[in-house]
Amino acid sequence: MKILVTAVLGVMVLGAVGMGLRILFFPTTVATNMIDTAYDANRQIINADNAIYNYEWFKQKYQDIEATKKQLDNAKGSYDSFKLSAGARTNWTFEDKQEDSRQRAVVLGLENNLETQIANYNARASMATRNIFEDNVLPSYIDALTFIIK
Repeated sequence: MKILVTAVLGVMVLGAVGMGLRILFFPTTVATNMIDTAYDANRQIINADNAIYNYEWFKQKYQDIEATKKQLDNAKGSYDSFKLSAGARTNWTFEDKQEDSRQRAVVLGLENNLETQIANYNARASMATRNIFEDNVLPSYIDALTFIIK
């Protein structure tokens, strides 16, 4: 019986010592894990697949922005044409007012979409882990106001 009690107490003491050591070395374990994670993340950031993906992303987004700019110009042209053909607003029918509202909503939607695309492009272009994949042909920053306000 005495051996059994001694064995149980021994296991409890060893468990307490083990727990104490884990608590004592917990900050070191966390720091080591963070360093390992950061190292792995850096290895993943700069590899061929990621370089190609980011390079292509910048190319694609720039073309998306250019296409949206053209769509916005087309929508503004259509709206200006409508206003010219509709004449004075005091003579507009209910349908004319609805069309005016619809066309203004299209222009506003394209402006908002363009703002979002430009903000995404600029945000990614300013990230240290992504801007290294830009080329010298694409801009590193796009000013949204130059495209929207004319």
